[in-house]
Amino acid sequence: MTVYRNAQAFSLGCASTGIAAGAQGTITGTTQVPVMLEDLILEGGAASGGLITSMRVAGQEIFASNQAVPVAALNAECQSEGFRSISLTLDQQQTFALDINNTSAANGTFQFSVATSPITQEQVVPTSQSGDALNYIFGFGESLAIGAGATVNLTATALRPCVLGRLVVTADGAPGSGGNLAGVEIASILVNNIELLSGAAGAGGNVPASAFGPLSTDVNGAQLAYPVELNSQVTIQITNNSAAPIGIGAAAFCLPIV
Repeated sequence: MTVYRNAQAFSLGCASTGIAAGAQGTITGTTQVPVMLEDLILEGGAASGGLITSMRVAGQEIFASNQAVPVAALNAECQSEGFRSISLTLDQQQTFALDINNTSAANGTFQFSVATSPITQEQVVPTSQSGDALNYIFGFGESLAIGAGATVNLTATALRPCVLGRLVVTADGAPGSGGNLAGVEIASILVNNIELLSGAAGAGGNVPASAFGPLSTDVNGAQLAYPVELNSQVTIQITNNSAAPIGIGAAAFCLPIV
């Protein structure tokens, strides 16, 4: 049976917004009818440079950690279908908003699209009653200049109990792709000092970061599928074995708590 949308219930967008290099800005979309927010696509920034520092549904923060999320983790080419749905409702005249820090060296223009499903007024669930559905994504921030041969840690603290899902590792590079991860390795993933990688400790157990890059098609294999508690510390150790400095960021989409 064909299901038709009602008026103004197709996709939630926002004004294309310029943010200068090194500056911060906010992009906001306002609903005209009650909707369910589905997949989020975010475009903009020179070489995909930028960090999302806050993401709010009707004023409620939906980050599950205290660190930012790379813009490149949400670009249209990122292989994260099935994980990137926000799955929260908005009533009419409510807002979805992103705060963005343009970390690149060039001015950028940012804009989002959120797929929506039409719902009735009675199906709107206030964010105060949404529980663990507020856990959308767990950011690890970004290290802007990892020297050739250097190792850095990206560490984040859980703001709520959540389950870590599809891991996305991004690098400076061409817009959309999330950058070139050649020569970049994941040396360790720790949750409260518990190692998640299966290999032996040391370089012999390292994993190429491209396995978790935006364009990696091993979507199920990139799922951490690991529960973390409030205030848990999660650390990703990254080694740059390429010949040049590189900026690396990471985030994990959250899975439902069952």
